[in-house]
Amino acid sequence: MKRIQSELFVPYRFMGVVTGDASPSIRSTFVGKKATLSVLCPIDNVIVQYNGKKLRAIGMSDPLNDKITAVASSSSSVFAAAGNTISSLKFCREVSDSIDIGAPVKMMTLIGTQLVAIDVSSGIHVIETENDTFQMSLLMEGSDNFEITSICHPSTYLNKIVVGSNEGRLRIINIRTGKVIHEFQRNFGSAITILEQTTALDVLAIGMANGEVLLFNVKLDKVLSTFRHDAKITNIAFRDDGEAAMVTADQNGTMAVWDLEKQELIGKITGTHTNEINSLHFLAGEPIMLSASHDNSLRLWIFDSADGMPRELIRLEGHSKPCASVKFVSKNEVLSAGKDGSVRKYDVTSLTMRQKLGSVAQQKKGALSPNGNTEVQNVAEMAFGWQREAAWNNVFCRQVNDTKVTTWQTRNNTHGEFNLEHDRFKKKVDFIDATATALCVSPCGNFVYIGYSTGHIDQFNAQSGRHVHSFTNTAPSKSKKKDSKRRAPKKSFIMSNGSLVNDTPAADSAITSLSIDQLGKELMSTDEEGHMVFWSIATKKITARMFKKDVKLGISASCPANSLVAVVSIAENGAESVILVDTVCHRVARAFETVGKKVNAITFSSDGKWLLVADNESYIRVFDVATSQLIDVLLFSKPCISMSYSETGQYLATVHEGERAIYSWFNKLLYAIHVNVKAHEPDYLPTWEGNEEDEIVDIDDEDEDDSTVMDLNLKSLKELQIDENLVTFSGLPSSRWANLPDLAMIKERNKPTDAPKKIKQAPFFLSAAATLDGFEFETENMEEEMNGDSTHIMSKRNLLELESSFTKVLRTATTKENLLAAFKTLHEMSLSAIDFQIRALNPQTLPIFFRMLLEVLKTKNNFELVQAYAATALKTHRSIVWNATDEPEHQELNEVLEEMAKYQRDSWKEMENLFVENMAVVQWIKNALL
Repeated sequence: MKRIQSELFVPYRFMGVVTGDASPSIRSTFVGKKATLSVLCPIDNVIVQYNGKKLRAIGMSDPLNDKITAVASSSSSVFAAAGNTISSLKFCREVSDSIDIGAPVKMMTLIGTQLVAIDVSSGIHVIETENDTFQMSLLMEGSDNFEITSICHPSTYLNKIVVGSNEGRLRIINIRTGKVIHEFQRNFGSAITILEQTTALDVLAIGMANGEVLLFNVKLDKVLSTFRHDAKITNIAFRDDGEAAMVTADQNGTMAVWDLEKQELIGKITGTHTNEINSLHFLAGEPIMLSASHDNSLRLWIFDSADGMPRELIRLEGHSKPCASVKFVSKNEVLSAGKDGSVRKYDVTSLTMRQKLGSVAQQKKGALSPNGNTEVQNVAEMAFGWQREAAWNNVFCRQVNDTKVTTWQTRNNTHGEFNLEHDRFKKKVDFIDATATALCVSPCGNFVYIGYSTGHIDQFNAQSGRHVHSFTNTAPSKSKKKDSKRRAPKKSFIMSNGSLVNDTPAADSAITSLSIDQLGKELMSTDEEGHMVFWSIATKKITARMFKKDVKLGISASCPANSLVAVVSIAENGAESVILVDTVCHRVARAFETVGKKVNAITFSSDGKWLLVADNESYIRVFDVATSQLIDVLLFSKPCISMSYSETGQYLATVHEGERAIYSWFNKLLYAIHVNVKAHEPDYLPTWEGNEEDEIVDIDDEDEDDSTVMDLNLKSLKELQIDENLVTFSGLPSSRWANLPDLAMIKERNKPTDAPKKIKQAPFFLSAAATLDGFEFETENMEEEMNGDSTHIMSKRNLLELESSFTKVLRTATTKENLLAAFKTLHEMSLSAIDFQIRALNPQTLPIFFRMLLEVLKTKNNFELVQAYAATALKTHRSIVWNATDEPEHQELNEVLEEMAKYQRDSWKEMENLFVENMAVVQWIKNALL
C-alpha cells in the first residue's frame, strides 16, 4: 500500500494476506539431488515465498515499484512483472536486473531460458535470460481482432506456444521467428480462459468461459472429450503419479475431479474456496495438489482415499473479504474481524502465528447462499477485556444490521457458546429493523453493555450471557426533535420469565457510542441528538447529563491512561470535530476542530499523550493532547477505517478500506535517537509530491581481500581509530567510566548503616604521646579540638581557594590543543577523582568544560568517555543548565550545548544504523527456517 514518510511511525509488517490477485508460481530448487518446492505468491508489490510442504512463510522479496501482475520462476531465478517493467530477482530477494517493455504485463510463462510475456494489448515479448543476460529477443505487436487470454507451451514443441483468444480461437506461434505457424479454423464458441498441457503428448486441456473443458489434440485438430462446469473455468491440473485424473476449478471456488479413463465425474468439492481459484498444481509424481484462490487462501490436498477424492492436508488462509475492525489483545497479539464474518488473531512479531477463532453465522430466515451454506455477517465493531480471559468469553462483536452480539474467547481461540440478544428484539414487531450500534466491556470483564438504534442500553453477564439490566431514562428529554420511525414507545411492558419489565429506552434516538471508566463505576452513552449521559453502574441512575444543541454525537474512544474520552461531534452542516470529555468532572477538556470531513476511527496512544484521528480522505492526524497541537499527519493510498494502539506503545495497527491486510507500524520514539516532533498548522496536509520513497542504495558486496587483513602487523591492529570517519571508543575498561554518573548514589548506598562504636579496651598498638611521666594514649579532647580547628579553617576559605588544579587548567585553555590536553589529564585520573573534578566546576568553567568535550567529540575519539563525562556534568550542575537564559552571561553555555547536541546526533546516527543492521541480521539468522 502506498504511503508517505511519517515523523512518528515507520512501517513494520503486514499480516493476514496469504496470496494476491495474480497467480502464484511453483518453484523447484535443487541442493545436490534433493529438490525443494516453494510457492511464490505475489502480494501487492512484493513476492512472499512459502515452503511447499508445510506452507510456512520463509522469505519475502524487496518491494517493487508497482503492483505485481504476473510471476514466473526457474530454479535459478524469479521473474516478476510490475507495471511496464519485468524484473529478475535472484533467490527471490533483491532485484538483479530489469527491463522495460513499454506496456503492463498480464501473463508470463518460462520456456527454458526464454521468458514469454503477454501485455494488455496482446503483444508478445520474448526475453532471453541465459547466462545472466536479460534482454529482449523478440517483440510481436498485438492485433485488435485477436485478444490473447491464455498461453501454453506444448511439450516437445520446440520454440512453440499455443495462445487462446476471447473469441474462442487458437493459434500456434513460433517465438524464435515471431511468426504465426498455424491458426485453427475451429471456433470453440466461447472465450478460452485456460490452456494446460495434459499428461499425453499433443493433447491440451482447454477451459472456457461457458464452463466447458475440452481435451483437444493439437496435431489432429480434434476434440477428444468434453466436460462441463456451471461457471467459468479458471484452472486445470492433471495427476502424473499414474492415475488418469483431472481436476478443474471454476470462478465460484468449486473443484471437480474427473476420471479420464471413464470420462465421468468422480466428485465435487464446494464451499472450501469461496472465490475464484487461480492456481492448481500437482507435485511431480505425488498425489498432492496445491490450490490457490482469490479468497486469500492456499491449501494442500492429498489424494489418498479409495473413492479418488482429495482431503485437505494443510490450510493457510486470511480474511477472504476486507477487514472491518482491529484490536490489540496483548503485547504482540492483534485481533481482526472482517466482512467475511470471521475473527482472526495474529502475532505482530511472527509471520507463522495465526489463528482463526471462527465465523459469525447468519440465523435469520431466507439468508441461505446459493450453495446451501449459511451466509456470514459483517462484523462492525469489537470489544475486548483481558481480565477474565482465562475464565470465560472476553471478546464481543456486533454485526451490521443485527441486534445479536457474538462472543469469543482468545485463551482457547474459539467461538463462544452463546450470543447476547435481548428478548424484546425477538418478540416485538416494532423492533424488527433494530440494530446494535454500540458496545463496551467493563474493566472487570464481568459485564457487557450494548446500545441499540432504538435507544435501549442493555447490560449482560459475560460469563452466562444472561441479561442483567436495561438502563431507562425517566427524565424528560431536552431535545425537540421527533423521529417516530426510529424512536421506541415511551413505555413498553413486556413479559420476561413471567415478570413485568419496564422497557423504556435510555434515549430518544440511536445510541452511537458507549464507554466505561477504568473503575467500572460510571457508564457514558452518546446518541444522535447530542445527549451525553453518565450512568451510575451501582444505582443504574443518571449521575450527569451533557447536551450539545444542533449536534450529533458519533463514535468514541476512551483513554487507557486517564479519564478522558474522545467523542466525534457532527454539526448540522456536516462538519466534524473531536472533543475530549473528562468523565470525572463531566466537562469538555479539549476540542479538535480540524479532523477531516468524516472521521472513520479514533484511538489514544498507550500513555494517553497522543490522539489519533483517521478520516475518509486517507489521512491519520496525530494530536498532542497536552498542547492540543497537530504533531504529525500520515497519508495513505486508502482511508483507514479502524486502528488500535498496543499496550506497550510499540505498535500501531491499522485496517484500510478494501484491504484484507492488517498493517502494523512501529513507534519511532522507542528506538530512534532523535525524532523531529514539532507542531504543525491545524490545516497542514502532506501531499504525494515530493514524498516518494527513498531510492534503494546499492551496496557493494565485493569481498575484500582477506590477505590484506592477515598481513597487518600487530601495531596496526592495536590502533584505536582505524578511520577518522569512524566513531571510536577509548579502550578503557567500563569500570573507569560506566558508573561515573551514578557514583554519588553508589557511595551513598555503600555507607555503613551503624555509627562507629567506641572500643571499651584500647589495644596495645594504639598511638601514644610522650609525657613527663612516660607515655599516654591520645585523648578524645585532642581529636575534638583538632576537628574543631579544621572546621573553623575550612569555613573561612574562599571559593577561589577551593579551585582544583584541573579547573585552573580549564581556565587557561584557549586553543584546541589545550582543551585536548586537559581532557587527557582528566581521563587519566581515577573514577573518584574525575567525579570530584566535575563537581568542582563553577558557572565560569562549566562552558569551557563542555567546549572541551565538544572538541573531543569532533575527533570521534573516546566516544564513551565523552558520554559519561557529559552525563555526570549535566546531572551534577543541572540547576545551572536549567536556569540558563538568553542573557549575555549564559550565551556561551547555550551556544556550546547546542553545538554539542548537533555533533552528538551526527555521531550517534552512524552507530545506530550499524546496531540496527547487525541486530536485524542476527535476528534473521536466529529465526531463519533452514
